[in-house]
Amino acid sequence: KREVINFDFAWRHENVPVDAVGEEYQTACGPAFTPFQNLSCKTDRPVGIFESPSICQALCCLSPYCRGWVFELATGTCSLDTERLFRCDTAAKGTVGGTRDVPGPRPPLAGLDIQRMSSAFDDSKWQLIDAPHDSLITGTFSINASGHQGNLPYGLAFYRKHFNLPGDWEGNGQTTVYFEGIFRSSYVYLNGIQVAFHESGYTSFSVRLDNVTGVKFGAGQANENVLAIRAQAFGGSGWWYEGGGLYRHNYLIHHSDVHIVPNGILGKISVEEESVRELEDGLVTVATKGELTAEATVSLDQKLAGNVSVHFQLYNSEGEFIAGMATNTTVMKPGDTAIFFASHVLHNITLWTPANTSMYRLLTNVMLGDEGMVDQVNDTYIGARSASWHAGYGFLLNGQQFKWRGFCNHNDMAGVGIAIPDRLHLFRAQTMKSIGGNSWRMSHNPPAPMLLDVLDRSGILVWDETRNFGDEAQWATDMRDMVQRDRNHPSIMLWSFCNEGGCLSAEPDVSSIGGQFRAAAKSLDPFRPVTGNMVAKKENQLYSDLTGEIDVQGFSHMQGFIFDDFHTIYPEKPLINSECCSCVTQRGEDTANPTHLANFNGDCISEQTARGISRPFVSGSLVWTLFDYLGEPTPINWPHVSSSFGSFDLAGFSKAAAFWYRAWWLYNFTHDGMSDRQWDVPSRAPPLIDSEQPLQSAIGSSKDTGDFLIHIVQHWEAAPTSSAGDDDLRVIQVYTNAPQVELHLNGKLFSRKVVPWYSWAEFGNISFEAGNLTATAISWSSVVVASHTRLTSGIATAIVLAIDVPSASTGTGKALVLDGQDTGMVRAMVVDSRGTVVPSSAHAITFSVSTGPGRIIGVGNGDPACHENNKIAVRSAYHGLARAIVQVNMNSAMPASIRHRLAQIDSESGQYTVLVHPGDEENYSSLSEGIVVSASSPGLASANITIPVTNDIDRQNVLATASSWMS
Repeated sequence: KREVINFDFAWRHENVPVDAVGEEYQTACGPAFTPFQNLSCKTDRPVGIFESPSICQALCCLSPYCRGWVFELATGTCSLDTERLFRCDTAAKGTVGGTRDVPGPRPPLAGLDIQRMSSAFDDSKWQLIDAPHDSLITGTFSINASGHQGNLPYGLAFYRKHFNLPGDWEGNGQTTVYFEGIFRSSYVYLNGIQVAFHESGYTSFSVRLDNVTGVKFGAGQANENVLAIRAQAFGGSGWWYEGGGLYRHNYLIHHSDVHIVPNGILGKISVEEESVRELEDGLVTVATKGELTAEATVSLDQKLAGNVSVHFQLYNSEGEFIAGMATNTTVMKPGDTAIFFASHVLHNITLWTPANTSMYRLLTNVMLGDEGMVDQVNDTYIGARSASWHAGYGFLLNGQQFKWRGFCNHNDMAGVGIAIPDRLHLFRAQTMKSIGGNSWRMSHNPPAPMLLDVLDRSGILVWDETRNFGDEAQWATDMRDMVQRDRNHPSIMLWSFCNEGGCLSAEPDVSSIGGQFRAAAKSLDPFRPVTGNMVAKKENQLYSDLTGEIDVQGFSHMQGFIFDDFHTIYPEKPLINSECCSCVTQRGEDTANPTHLANFNGDCISEQTARGISRPFVSGSLVWTLFDYLGEPTPINWPHVSSSFGSFDLAGFSKAAAFWYRAWWLYNFTHDGMSDRQWDVPSRAPPLIDSEQPLQSAIGSSKDTGDFLIHIVQHWEAAPTSSAGDDDLRVIQVYTNAPQVELHLNGKLFSRKVVPWYSWAEFGNISFEAGNLTATAISWSSVVVASHTRLTSGIATAIVLAIDVPSASTGTGKALVLDGQDTGMVRAMVVDSRGTVVPSSAHAITFSVSTGPGRIIGVGNGDPACHENNKIAVRSAYHGLARAIVQVNMNSAMPASIRHRLAQIDSESGQYTVLVHPGDEENYSSLSEGIVVSASSPGLASANITIPVTNDIDRQNVLATASSWMS
């Protein structure tokens, strides 16, 4: 029997700053570098400020794909070149450094590093943590750290896990650890013996344990094993915050010696567009005929041989058996690996669509001679759909024209960094749908598997992208790893080789390298097209040599005429605006100045998104970005430490831009429920939570009626520097999907404006007077269809709390599951005596868990210039808002069989997260009443709120929640 056990709990962790790199590394690679000769070279990817150039050289030495290093003697700034970014001139003044060919030699671990890998090392003073875990997010922001990385210092992340392997596994199959992602260049040791090295920080990998010399099975301290990991949280090629450490899920897997290899199953239900039929309700789409094809890659241990076949069984979303098929029998010799294939004709197939995310479960059984079934994988989910790309009229999904209106996203959030908990993935997906987004571009790397699972069930289309493109063998391997792992997800529509300048990193042989990447993708998934997000031009023309190797042309930040010209030159090449609209905005800021950006950016997003949406031959537009992210602060650098491109800030609070998108992308492409709806408009879009309106937070308020929306961008507050007699004139912008807007000040009509298509209403020369500013949305028949009021706030008196996750209002469920990992988000609002959020409030809010099975694991406020610690449970309000991220700290909901194994396996089980042993549930029943979160600040009335919890893991886990929202 195959067993898959959560391996996230009870890891010991220590983070070592990069400037503490030992002497053994500072000298190990010196001869490999060619010193700069009469050149001064620079790159825009600084790593940090250090005392010695030898540290800078050592960091490059430790990164096999670092091409060179440069150290500025005057400032101590160290920069590494991981993407051919060096720019050199002839004035060799003030810098030292060198270059080398890559991949460079990888020095063996030495000194204290190798001691940390030993099973005898004393790690008792290290921090006890659970994965997913970001090793850098706990750091202190520093002007000396790289702004690209959010000004959080780099480090070396060390993890050690003490565990026992069950005695009944010994000599009875194989035991592996599956890591979904470690950032990055990770060394893995078992009981002091190196068992793996994995370069990529974004691809998943498996490590076998049972065949390692000295591995132990059985209970007790004498049989304890130690798995040690050293991850280099530096030297990546990203110009954004990449974080570090054991930041995704991990699993301990035991299976037969005859087994399916990791990610070794491919399932595909092919349908023809002409067979597609829409049922009467307009939600469910079926195909009258199609074909199921399935393949499984099976491996035998060196000591086995036999007759092997594979049986597949297909079940629908209701659990009903649909079809079965068996492969031919193959005689396999010891150590063999073989691919088994079968197909079956299907009828009346329910299709996967954004409106109905129906999925099928493929059960795969490996059969060995007379022994029968020896291995089974029962969690492969696939969707039936057709997808095609056309040069003349864009993208078709199940035969229906579908315009991509989506967003690009990086991988981090306030408080948790890149270790985003599962339910927060669902929050991010539902947030996209709430503003009319229907597609998600992975930027610029393969994502966490859970995110893809969520997007499958949420009906959001995916552009999946590998991290690096070039002639290095490792990068082609990364491409293959991504495709093999992700290919069963129905939401994924195409594979991307590269991003922007990275698409040229293989010059001058880009065509040849593109052909290799294409072959790698097609060998594992011949069904999907390949693409790249390109800014490339060649000899003043609109293409690079890579254009000939991709199926769909992606363009990044191009003017509209570029699309027209390209379509003329390449009339047969499908085209998409794969990255656009880097329109900066900062929540709560009514005007811009040298230290902050304005909230209003409607002029930018309306003009730039239209470039891809208004042209029928362009398949759509993907906006940069949905959420702010750490790093790449633009256009303001320090003290800003995060970007400001998102329609939601780093803490997940809505900015004004979110209301523009909801008005135009959601409401203006659909009408009164389902009638006349278009296929590319998200179905069952959740409400858009107005973070500043505690009493108007869902559809049904006067501001958002479900058909019409109106939102005043600016606050209505006295200017901080104004005095009596000043002529304080304001400009007010209003977002709405109504054709007309009236603006009233203290009950008096100021003006009525017609709203241009895909635009906004603007009112100028409004003299400020305290009170209320109300905008009303007016139909063409002069009926008021929505209204929004801004009140001048009073003195801050209290804190009000709201639960954003889990919440029916955000489509994220009813309760947190007590599985030791589920996570929610609480919003704190500083209000006056009337309950109005006070935009000027910057009160320091202290969060705590008063009672119940939970802990605060992170805080945030969305301020791009906030330098407060992400993990200390105190956060100043930014424009009256602050965020606490709350995680359950008890595991009573996982199946009893899993908890039984966890008790056997995790030597330090229960010390950080309580493990409820099977049979002891009654002793913990009082903790199932909820997690009481408290918030306080001097001078304000404190607040409490209770997050519901449950043991109903089957019906209220993250994926079940996503599916039930769509049903």
